[in-house]
Amino acid sequence: MLLSQINRPMLQDLINDEIISLSDLGVNVFVVKKYTEKYTAEDSFYVRNLGMLLLKSGQFAIQSGDSIYNLQPRDLFIVPNKSNCIELEKEGKLQFYFMRFPLKERNVSGVQIDSFLYLMGREAVKIALDESDYLVLSLLCRLIYAEQKNIASTEFEDELRRISTNLLLFELKLIYAKYVTSAGLHISRAEKIVMRFITVLSIHCRKHRTVQFYAGVLFVTSGYLNRVVKEVTGKPVKKMITEAVLAEAVNLLEDSEYTIAAIAEELEFSSLSAFDIFFKKLMHCTPSEYRSNAAERFKSC
Repeated sequence: MLLSQINRPMLQDLINDEIISLSDLGVNVFVVKKYTEKYTAEDSFYVRNLGMLLLKSGQFAIQSGDSIYNLQPRDLFIVPNKSNCIELEKEGKLQFYFMRFPLKERNVSGVQIDSFLYLMGREAVKIALDESDYLVLSLLCRLIYAEQKNIASTEFEDELRRISTNLLLFELKLIYAKYVTSAGLHISRAEKIVMRFITVLSIHCRKHRTVQFYAGVLFVTSGYLNRVVKEVTGKPVKKMITEAVLAEAVNLLEDSEYTIAAIAEELEFSSLSAFDIFFKKLMHCTPSEYRSNAAERFKSC
């Protein structure tokens, strides 16, 4: 389900609306670039689904239960299910990523809703992410957001979406294990290598697209990196690099500050036509068509 299909992007709507994603994977990812509110701070709402808000810019104060949480950029806030929340003060240009996990089923269309999500959903938690963890999580949000908007619905495309969703769950598990000392979650050596790979990928994907580059940065062989990444995430390294570039392209296309030619140059494509071919192969529309459709969606928000 896309943000563009919501006419009132308020927090309680993102959490509670009965929305099913295009691939019905049990997770919805929203990129909120224009936030509106139509009620006062006295209005509270009951949370039916586990939600996670990753703040990109601005400041956002939320009350959950008896506690007030003041969110700053790079904060991850876990909105527990079966709780009451109140939106309080907002400052600056409020932009954030929002992830929603209906916890009705343990397994939705092949995506394993890991038990740690139930652990995360018990109470509100604010986590101040360091820059590298923020970059990784925001990249994965953009990746899934882009895949949700891919008009293709083939079995192959659905499988890629399932893998990306599992990768998001994996990253959230790593974050929870790292920042919440009471979690007691075990992280294997392979998982740690993959976490480092995704961190480097989030920083360098605009400029570097070879497996050899990332293997060199991590001081491992290309074969070993590909093996552990495929083992942990289900995706080969090259596929993850390609999808990271696609996520960056989608993000830049939704920002009218950049021309399409400038985006192709920023992502280091050899020509504008090469960028067109790359984008259309994955998204089944040209960059200009995608930008035009995105502009219409944001007008309706």
